[in-house]
Amino acid sequence: MNRSRCSFFMAVALAIDVLSLRIERAAGQEVALTPMEATEVARGYRAEALKLKPVVNDKGETVGRISDFIFGKDGNIYVVLAVGDFTGLGDHPVAIPLRSLKLDDPSGDIILPGASRAALEKLPVFLNKR
Repeated sequence: MNRSRCSFFMAVALAIDVLSLRIERAAGQEVALTPMEATEVARGYRAEALKLKPVVNDKGETVGRISDFIFGKDGNIYVVLAVGDFTGLGDHPVAIPLRSLKLDDPSGDIILPGASRAALEKLPVFLNKR
């Protein structure tokens, strides 16, 4: 009986040692950007610089303004557009995928091709629960 207890405790101690080695290896991994990725990041857009900017359709009509960004658990990024009177009181917030926006238009505008204020107001209201 004493021998089986000793064997059990030795097996538990060995298992703890093996698991702790794996945890230490996982914690020691480094994440680094390659020079190409760092250059690509530098050419990107800062969220703060886009926030509160107007969004126009391809006809140049203002259809909303960027009020927030949501980073989905699925890896997608969504833009919360305030559609409405733009005073902040009667806004109709809607979430659209960031990839739907054209950020690099030569005009300097942020464009949501094919959008209209009326169509955006028909989308469900985005309510952030966090």
